[in-house]
Amino acid sequence: MPKTVDHAARRDNLASTAAAVIAAHGLAGASMRDVAASAGVTTGSVTHHFPGRSDLIAAAYDKVMGRLLERLDEPAGHGELLATMASYLPQDDESAAEWRVWLAFSAEALVNPALLARHRAYYAAITDRLAADLSPPQADLLVALIDGLAIRILLEPADWPSSRITTTLAAALPALA
Repeated sequence: MPKTVDHAARRDNLASTAAAVIAAHGLAGASMRDVAASAGVTTGSVTHHFPGRSDLIAAAYDKVMGRLLERLDEPAGHGELLATMASYLPQDDESAAEWRVWLAFSAEALVNPALLARHRAYYAAITDRLAADLSPPQADLLVALIDGLAIRILLEPADWPSSRITTTLAAALPALA
C-alpha cells in the first residue's frame, strides 16, 4: 500500500522547523537544506511543499505570527492587563524563539517590500485586536512598548528578570487605563 502523507501537516511541520532554524541561526542560516536536515527529510521533500525559499520563510513567519494572534484572542479581563502584557513578552525558550524570528523578519522587512507588506498586515491585525479594549493610540503605545521590551529582553536577558518586567509594565499601566 502506498504511504499516505498529510500534506497540510507536513507543511505545518516544515514551517515550524523553519521557524526554529531561523530562531537559532537567523534568516541567513535558514536554507532549504538546513531546514530539511533539521526536519529529518530530504531537500526534495521541502521543495515539494515550498517551491522556493521565500515561500518557506513566509510560512515560518505566518506560523509564528499566527501563534501570537491566537494569544491575543485569548480572553483577558481589564484587571488582568498586566499579566496579559507580560504573556506577550519573551519569558521562556519558546516565546524567546518566536521573538527572535519576529526580530529577524523585522530587519529583513526593511529591505524586502513583500515581507514589509506582510509585516504591516500583521501589525494592523494586532493593533485592531488590541483596539477592541483600548483606544487606537493606547493600542499603538502597547504594541510599541511590547516590541521595545521584547528587544531589550532578547538582547539583555540577564538584566530583565520577571520582577523588572512586571515593574516596567506596571509603570506603563496608567497610560493604558
